[in-house]
Amino acid sequence: MTRYPVGMMALHTDTPDLCVTQEDLAEQFAIAMTDNPRRQQAMKRIFNRTGVRQRHMSASPMWLATERTTQERNDVYMEQAVPLGERTIRDGLRAYGLSAEQANEFYAVSCTGLSIPGLDLHLAGRLGMRHDLRRTCILGMGCYGSFPALRRAHDAVKARPDERALMLSVELCSLHVQHNETTENVVSTGLFADGAGMVMLGETAAPGLPYIVDFEVYSNYQTLDKMSFELSDTGFIMYLSGYVPDILAAHATEFVDTFLGKHNLTRADVAHWGIHPGSTKIVDYIQQELGLADEQVAPSHAVLAENGNMSSATILFVLERICRDRTPQPGEYAMLMAFGPGLTVEAMLVRW
Repeated sequence: MTRYPVGMMALHTDTPDLCVTQEDLAEQFAIAMTDNPRRQQAMKRIFNRTGVRQRHMSASPMWLATERTTQERNDVYMEQAVPLGERTIRDGLRAYGLSAEQANEFYAVSCTGLSIPGLDLHLAGRLGMRHDLRRTCILGMGCYGSFPALRRAHDAVKARPDERALMLSVELCSLHVQHNETTENVVSTGLFADGAGMVMLGETAAPGLPYIVDFEVYSNYQTLDKMSFELSDTGFIMYLSGYVPDILAAHATEFVDTFLGKHNLTRADVAHWGIHPGSTKIVDYIQQELGLADEQVAPSHAVLAENGNMSSATILFVLERICRDRTPQPGEYAMLMAFGPGLTVEAMLVRW
């Protein structure tokens, strides 16, 4: 069996402690947005169609009651993202018998907050990481942001097999809930949530974790306006066009088959599929287009239901669930895909 040179030595996810049901959040959001009962019911119906049952939040739902400035949102982001990131890394490394001092490279991914010095420096200091640590921040890439970080971490370890690379994604999307009644804002609020995930890469894979085979990316430069996350005086404004599932599905088959063809594989050779649950509709459309069975997309639906869309961290939750619930066997492949502004599709092929 082919042995790939870079494996996952650790994989772990975490969320803020506060868990809010979709029903409760919909109720509080609708009341905060309008006193029109008919409009409130319409908002609740949108929440109910997202496929989300609950999500974790870094700020209380009372946050919704008042419009917040960008500075207020970013201050809370730094207050919450640093300890959440630290806990995610510490617990993940401890579970696999590793330490932060072993990392030579560190990649910090986020699109929901910004500070200079950034998460990389704050966390490196708190974790006691080495002083010659090579650091990279990957910002503003949205839901597929973990893949560019993993690709660079993979390349670093492949070039220096005796070293290890750590990546962390932290996203606190709920801090950017906007105080308006637009359908786009209701949809975004009904979907987006908070979470973090980490991966340590090295020349071996831990039991139950895969080796990385390859990466692929496709960007459609004619659809830049279909998905966005734009800075305003009241934080980031999220926009997700209703056409996104159709656009992604239209390109999915060619993208996947071309990628797999580079490795003399077909869709039938892939046992496990991790589709970024940007929404339940996106997962359903991709499933239909690729001819996947319900059980193959079950991890994506489960993550969406239990955690919502946590932007770049979400795909790590999906991979962790595949590893835990589907118990992949040696030699089996998994295709992981995420989507974001561009519209861009990023994918990673792994093998156990």
